[in-house]
Amino acid sequence: MTAISHVYNYTVRCPHIKDPSHPTTWQNHIEFNQSCEIGLNRLTKWHDRSGHRIFEIDGFVVREANTESAYFAMQTSRLKADGHAIVTFKIYMDDDTKDTSVEEIMQYLIEDYGNKITNL
Repeated sequence: MTAISHVYNYTVRCPHIKDPSHPTTWQNHIEFNQSCEIGLNRLTKWHDRSGHRIFEIDGFVVREANTESAYFAMQTSRLKADGHAIVTFKIYMDDDTKDTSVEEIMQYLIEDYGNKITNL
């Protein structure tokens, strides 16, 4: 059995645009934390209500939820000194941001995660 030594969780909330004079993007709404509890909740949701696969990017399988406009992905990584990390991603979309690319968001998050684990 492999012990997870690091847990990373990303949530992106594509905002409802309420004031066109103050533009916002998904990049202003990235939440990052290292909570094991959130990781466990996401793993449970991933297995219980995983939705359907929509694409794969850099080894991450991205699924769309069946009951909400949300996208999920997760992966484990082996680290130096025999450590292991697990990362979860959740992206919420809304009707006002349908021009936003889930693939673009995932690429950004994957790069950020890669930079974080490189430093471990």
